[in-house]
Amino acid sequence: EEADRKYEEVARKLVILEGDLERSEERAEVAEAKSADLEEELKNVTNNLKSLEAQAEKYSQKEDKYEEEIKVLTEKLKEAETRAEFAERSVAKLEKTIDDLEDEVYAQKLKGKALSEELDLALNDMTTL
Repeated sequence: EEADRKYEEVARKLVILEGDLERSEERAEVAEAKSADLEEELKNVTNNLKSLEAQAEKYSQKEDKYEEEIKVLTEKLKEAETRAEFAERSVAKLEKTIDDLEDEVYAQKLKGKALSEELDLALNDMTTL
């Protein structure tokens, strides 16, 4: 009778342990499936990260190229502005020279007219003599 009781108790513990084992195995399967999913997600995230790093490097190189191009264009702009200022000063000088020459031409025309009138008077005086 003592042996039967011990047998039943051991059998009951065995049933409990088998139930615990079954639940543990189910949890292990779920955990393994979740682990596989997480590993796949980690692989995807790693690939995305590598892709983003490559894009960042590419865009960084483009940014460096654009900054260099901006420097070159800024320098060209400064040169063009300097040339434009020089040209504007040259135009102003040439316009003044043209104005001076036009004034000189006008003055010479007046002198020519005055000489012509004087010659006409002299000719008239000579013809009336």
